[in-house]
Amino acid sequence: MHERLRSALIGLAAVSLSISGCDAAQEPTGAPSPGAAEARDETAAGGPDEPGHSGASPTPGAQAHNPSRDPLKQAYFGDLHVHTSWSLDAFAMQVQAEPEDAYRYARGEAIEHASGDLIQLRGAPLDFLAVTEHANFLGIPTEARDPKSPLREIPLIRDLMNPDPRIHGPAMGRALDGLAGDPSFQGLSRDAYVESTWRRLIDLADRHDAPGEFTAFVGYEYTSAPEGQNLHRNVLFRGSDVPARPFSSLDSPNPEDLWRWMDRTRASGADVLAIPHNANASNGLMYAWTDFSGRPIDAAYAETRMRNEPVSEVMQIKGQSETHPLLSPNDEWAAFQIFDTLLGSPGQKSRPQGSYARRALMDGLEMEEASGINPYRFGMIGSSDGHNASSPVEEDNFTGKLGIFDATPEARILPPPPRPTNIDVGTRRTSSAFSAAGLAGIWAESNTRADLFDALRRREVFATSGPRIAVRFFAGWDLSAGDLEAGIVQSGYARGVAMGSALKAAGPGANSPTFLIQALRDPREATLERIQIVKAWVDEGKAREQVYDVACADESAVEGGTHRCPLDVPPPDLRDCSIDASRGRADMAAAWQDPNFDPTQRALYYVRVLQIPTCHWSTYDAIRLGVAPPAEAPHWIQERAVTSPIWYAP
Repeated sequence: MHERLRSALIGLAAVSLSISGCDAAQEPTGAPSPGAAEARDETAAGGPDEPGHSGASPTPGAQAHNPSRDPLKQAYFGDLHVHTSWSLDAFAMQVQAEPEDAYRYARGEAIEHASGDLIQLRGAPLDFLAVTEHANFLGIPTEARDPKSPLREIPLIRDLMNPDPRIHGPAMGRALDGLAGDPSFQGLSRDAYVESTWRRLIDLADRHDAPGEFTAFVGYEYTSAPEGQNLHRNVLFRGSDVPARPFSSLDSPNPEDLWRWMDRTRASGADVLAIPHNANASNGLMYAWTDFSGRPIDAAYAETRMRNEPVSEVMQIKGQSETHPLLSPNDEWAAFQIFDTLLGSPGQKSRPQGSYARRALMDGLEMEEASGINPYRFGMIGSSDGHNASSPVEEDNFTGKLGIFDATPEARILPPPPRPTNIDVGTRRTSSAFSAAGLAGIWAESNTRADLFDALRRREVFATSGPRIAVRFFAGWDLSAGDLEAGIVQSGYARGVAMGSALKAAGPGANSPTFLIQALRDPREATLERIQIVKAWVDEGKAREQVYDVACADESAVEGGTHRCPLDVPPPDLRDCSIDASRGRADMAAAWQDPNFDPTQRALYYVRVLQIPTCHWSTYDAIRLGVAPPAEAPHWIQERAVTSPIWYAP
């Protein structure tokens, strides 16, 4: 173990504080998925001024590229949620890597981790990246690195930079407590250094943006957490002519004020969207039936939210926000990567209602049925929330989230107790609750800021838990099973609608539309086990849900009574994490009609694709250390992809 990390972990103890048997042909990232190959008001109090612009301009090299565009679109995979040492929390965790390193990592290079070791993606490079530093106290970490900076005289900064873990450990706890709270905690100014650091981030994104090859978005994180309830958003810009400084939760903790700022920014010519994340830790606030002040949601709220937040992040390192077993008791796969406590308060549970995307989508249907308004018609993506300038999404290559605090297998599954009160990496029995997840999948005409951003806005996107599973999803009245052979992509775009869209109404007595689905495995990951469709609909004013298996890896017929595949794929061998890849398939497809379709009922449908079982990262860590896996940690999981819905209204 690197000596700096070893001394830190030993000191903290005294403070009160390869998958085998892959059989699919290799395909490059961004290659066509199955089917595509056939054609190949006023400023909020304390907020920033009216959006002026940063003055940053794209590099000449970035402007020179003129990539070809595929009208049938290709799948691109990337991460829209990465932090580096320029974020106060990562800086507090003694992360040294900077935004430049994040771009290098995304492009496939090795970078230095907080442990002192080199880390690198084992899979292909990413297609796109957004470095999303916290807007709160932006510039403080970079300025503090200057030995002559007056910031070093502030006690908190001095303690954070002290190599003695008995000093910087408690200081980190104070920093995390104050990140989304008191704008003057420990003497730090909320304004100092913000604009200059923001300009540097914009310039770095422009320098690394290479249209057609790699997309670097300008973005940041808005970090609101009233009483520890997570209302964080990542704010993403279409280009780089952006406001002179970002709007932060120190300007206003009310996301509705963020949306007003975004509307003004958009009116000035800079399109922008916000992506909620970690709804699972919001205690029901992220997808509530009321606005921030507690008033019932009205049409103006719904329109504003949909305009500014077309997608939500539902897979990431702090668990998934798709659904929860208490909300979906009949979904056997709902208990996946559960992280259901408030951030920084591991003993306090987050209320499930209002905290998960599926239930929010269902609540949106209920609202629409009752009043004609729906604030929750959104698409779904994944991203990592990595804090080491990296995307730790590979189970067999997981490198943690919390800098020095979970940087090695020993720290993650053999944690030396105790820790600072708001730093939870679990126990020897549980290991860390973090997940090796996730990535955003985007169907776009080209790998450029404009095309990828526009795809996010139209919700033609999907989430993965890490593997690059490419999945297509179409629906239409004139589609049929024959389109699986004739060409799902051409047929889907010509005679149907894609994920993220609304299907026009049918006449009374109409049969079900046909849904076309096709999925392709990640070539370095396990094979696929099944394709499912999750349906939600409104019956007598109440939203209901049903999960249907629609394709089975062994090509068996789905059982009519249970709507399940009659197959049982065994878990991996926990001694070496080997799997029997012959039990799954490299690609799967289905044409499906809803056996319970009612043209008078409001409904939505989305696809979930499951891999065969594979080892959880904690099992890989245990093998590396030659110890038994943590008893209460998941020993194996089923990685997955989840698409944006297709909506139907009578």
